[in-house]
Amino acid sequence: MSRQKKEPKKQPKKQSSFPLAVLVTTLKMFLILIVLIFFAGFGAALGVGKAYLDSTPELDISRIENQSQTSFIYDKDGKLITEYFGFENRVWAPLNEIPDALKDAVISTEDVRFYKHHGLDYKRLAGAFINNLKNESIQGGSTITQQLIKLSMLTPERTYKRKIQEAYLALQLEKKYSKDQILEAYLNIIPLGQSNYGVKAAAKDYFGKELKDLTLRECAVLAGLTQNPSKYDPRRNLTPVEKGGRAKPEWTYKRANTVLKRMYQNGRISEEEYNKAKFDENNTSLDNSQLAIKEKSENRGMYSMPYFIEYAIYDVRDKLMIQNGWKGDEGRKKAEKMIYAGGLKIYTTVDAEMQKKVEDAVYNYENLPKFANAKDNVSSQGVPQPQIAAVVIDQHTGELRAIVGGKQPPVGRRELNRAFMSKLPLGSSIKPLAVYGPFIEAGYPGGIIFENIPIKIDGWNSKRGYPDNYEGGGYTGPTDVRTGIRKSLNIVAGKIVAEPNRLGPQYSANKLVEMGIDSNDIPGYPDDPSPAALALGTHGNNMVEVVAAYASIANNGVYQEPISFTRVLDKDDNEILNTSSQIKRVVFKESTAFILTDWMEDAVQHGTGTRARFKFPMHIAGKTGTNDSYRGVYFAGFTPYYTASVWIGHDDFRPSFRKGSSGSVYAAPLWRAIMEPIHEGLESKPFYDSVPDDVVKVTVCGISGMLPNGDLCKDHLVTEYFPKDAVPKEVCNWHKNLTVCSVSGKLPTPYCPEENIVSKPVIVLPKDSPYRQLSDEQLQKYIPGAFRDMINSDMLSYENEQDAQYFCPIHNKAWKDNENKNNSLIKQAQELIEKVKSEMKEKGDKISPQDKSRLQEMINQLEQNIKNAISPSSENGNPGDNPPPFDTNIIQNYINNLKNLSQSIFSKIGDNENQDNSNNQNNDHQNNNGQNDADGIPPEQNEDQNITPNDEVNIPNNRGIKNNKRNNKKGF
Repeated sequence: MSRQKKEPKKQPKKQSSFPLAVLVTTLKMFLILIVLIFFAGFGAALGVGKAYLDSTPELDISRIENQSQTSFIYDKDGKLITEYFGFENRVWAPLNEIPDALKDAVISTEDVRFYKHHGLDYKRLAGAFINNLKNESIQGGSTITQQLIKLSMLTPERTYKRKIQEAYLALQLEKKYSKDQILEAYLNIIPLGQSNYGVKAAAKDYFGKELKDLTLRECAVLAGLTQNPSKYDPRRNLTPVEKGGRAKPEWTYKRANTVLKRMYQNGRISEEEYNKAKFDENNTSLDNSQLAIKEKSENRGMYSMPYFIEYAIYDVRDKLMIQNGWKGDEGRKKAEKMIYAGGLKIYTTVDAEMQKKVEDAVYNYENLPKFANAKDNVSSQGVPQPQIAAVVIDQHTGELRAIVGGKQPPVGRRELNRAFMSKLPLGSSIKPLAVYGPFIEAGYPGGIIFENIPIKIDGWNSKRGYPDNYEGGGYTGPTDVRTGIRKSLNIVAGKIVAEPNRLGPQYSANKLVEMGIDSNDIPGYPDDPSPAALALGTHGNNMVEVVAAYASIANNGVYQEPISFTRVLDKDDNEILNTSSQIKRVVFKESTAFILTDWMEDAVQHGTGTRARFKFPMHIAGKTGTNDSYRGVYFAGFTPYYTASVWIGHDDFRPSFRKGSSGSVYAAPLWRAIMEPIHEGLESKPFYDSVPDDVVKVTVCGISGMLPNGDLCKDHLVTEYFPKDAVPKEVCNWHKNLTVCSVSGKLPTPYCPEENIVSKPVIVLPKDSPYRQLSDEQLQKYIPGAFRDMINSDMLSYENEQDAQYFCPIHNKAWKDNENKNNSLIKQAQELIEKVKSEMKEKGDKISPQDKSRLQEMINQLEQNIKNAISPSSENGNPGDNPPPFDTNIIQNYINNLKNLSQSIFSKIGDNENQDNSNNQNNDHQNNNGQNDADGIPPEQNEDQNITPNDEVNIPNNRGIKNNKRNNKKGF
């Protein structure tokens, strides 16, 4: 049964007031308008929010995981040298490495409900919303998850758009990551001032500590940095203004105390721990009594061993590009970012102790050449000059041990490193690589004897057609190859490289490329390599490449690519690079390396490299280099242990040192200054224990380079090492047997003494000999006694002027006449001496001691001149010598003066005897004309000769000639 609804009783309507009705209607309309406005605003807000969300980037976990991380560089022994990073110094620390105190400090300060929310803390958001209504700025309530999103994926702008996107992504991240993963990422990404990102890098930089060693107070300081790293920077705040700080320790102390208080309030530390760790905010002294901070940050300072470190970084970069197929500028950027932001571990080959010794030697080296113009003491870039570069390598492994790329240590990163960034001309230091090594390897093409004379070289492109000899001296005629390298003769090197019948520039250049020299640094390669660049080192090369090329000689002819690192690990300790790809190849046979090393050792012992020798015994092989116009000096060489090269020059290259500034004077001593300390205490062992089986010692003619022709070549023999397959087979055809004058080496004249006419070897130039281009004077200078053509003496006549060139120029008619006159005078002088001696004996004690002495002295002088008058033909047997005939007037003068002196002395004795007789016999025997019967010389004539018994006699070489006839007539 249904229940009937009772109808209400109708009440009569009351009459309403009109004003009231209008008011009610107005209120209703206003409320409706507010509702409409609210819904319109809400809709608009929803639309804007939706637009923000639509533009939110997708959650990219890799951007969190692949944060920039600092790389580490180690020496050859695995000791850390330096950390290396770009803009962010970050060392990733797993969560279990981070102390609980530090985690608690950050959570208490940044997100106390971190482990309770799911990405957003609504309580903090509400508080932030209210706060934002009160202020114009946008603040707020970000959780650790939100901050991680902001740091890794969003911009730092403070807008509602960013906050909405940040919140949305935070919710998404909490579904992907655990709380511990989020906290770990945050603690490793957060910026903490002075280029430090993450707590591990900051702990190391500010306190010099590992995370596990941090105190509670230090943890609070690090946690306090998250709010404002610049303001709360403990180094700046605790450093005096005069040292670049701001002296505001209270800023750091107050912020750290806030962190400690929140930790205590949240039950993370006890009251006792809190009170003990608190800073005294009123104590603003800067004595580090409350907080010990490292005075200087190492983040932006120069690391140790900068020249080597930066070369290794470039080396790793290039290897990463090759491995990953990255090319061009984009590829370089990728590789460099991987190094400075990839958390790599790079194990270099540097020997830290050796690097320090090399640096000390270079930075303190004072034996520097002077520039011809003093204004060149500074480069166009304002850098002091001259500069130095040096590289040391272990030739047994190819591992670089030390690199110095400047005279001064760099003050900033990526400065000019001349050891590999500059192209340094080697001068003659290139010769072992491009000239002598290839020459031996090719089997001594053309033989080991060279024409070191000033004539054009076939294939040499220059105005004169041949180079100057710098360090080694002038032109020496026939010269063996060992002398060529020892004296650094450019003519010899030029002929080897340029002449087609020798080596040729193509073969030389190919060998350089095999030894790791960049083909782009060989002018004209590959079509037409420059002989001058190859033989004289006129163009620049990378020093690291050069030292590796020299090391291939020291390593028995095996080239090994120079390496600066042994392995590289990524941030997860996976090996990504090692030495397995190191290039190794045989460029020279062992026989070549042995012979070349022997020559270079000779160059150091007896040649241009003597100043490279140590003060203690050590086998050294090397080669000096002096650049054209003295624009730089070089030395490269090796011991049984290490190979090194050094350069001194100008960064602008053009300026010249003063004339005579050679590699032997300046570069060789620098090489010694570097290498000697490295070798102290090392055994002086030979390069080779024995001669290789395919090397023999052979004696050849030093003129022709062929095998000796019996005894004909005995005066010109050269003994040298030869590869077995390079021993000459032909017998010398330059030396001929001929009857000649032993003095001149030419056909005898009718006047040549019999004792000087001999049968002996002479040199006859082959028809194609370069010596034929010389003048007769030059030919006799470089090959004394040489004939241009073989002569038939039976067909020649001494009387024929055209044949005179073949005959002895010494023994002619004039020489014979002079010889006869000499012999006559010698006989006359000998008779005079015997007569005077006899008279001296007869007169006995009647002659005063003084007069006896004067006579004996005059006799001695005459006897000496008799010896000197011996014909040059019987005393001098050197072909080519042509001394002038002895001056017969010299003996004649001494004869005359001995006569005059003896007559004067003996006449005085006779006068005394006559005076005695006159007194006894009343002058019965006095001569009426006043003449002395004893010698027929009137007293007045003795006066004319100016010789008296008491006079000293001085005999000039050519005096007395006018009186010869008069004196000869008088006789004795």
